[in-house]
Amino acid sequence: MTDDELHRELDRLHDEISRVHRMIEARGGVGWLRFIIRDLEVNPHTQYRVHLWGAVYWLVNFPAVTLLFFFAPGLWLKLGIFITLIYSIYANFATDYGAMSAALAAYGGDPLPEIPTEP
Repeated sequence: MTDDELHRELDRLHDEISRVHRMIEARGGVGWLRFIIRDLEVNPHTQYRVHLWGAVYWLVNFPAVTLLFFFAPGLWLKLGIFITLIYSIYANFATDYGAMSAALAAYGGDPLPEIPTEP
């Protein structure tokens, strides 16, 4: 990549960051997390990237968990219970919240309220 191409790419990225910053300010300035959540809800490209990294996460964790299970069973007992607890809570929440959204969409109701992102 030449210097000119690099400068053009940096200018493009700067313009994109400025555009996103203006969008966030237009929504109240402190709602950046709400903006990210909304993007995840409606943008299939963002959803794809999140799920791609989720798949990579599971692929990386599989050998690590397997090694812990066979070669450090004491540590696995502690970590395994904690990991299972966290994944279970997340899975239950995600399933229920998604099912509620689907039910509302099925009968034409208003969407669920946003998950609070600010204290």
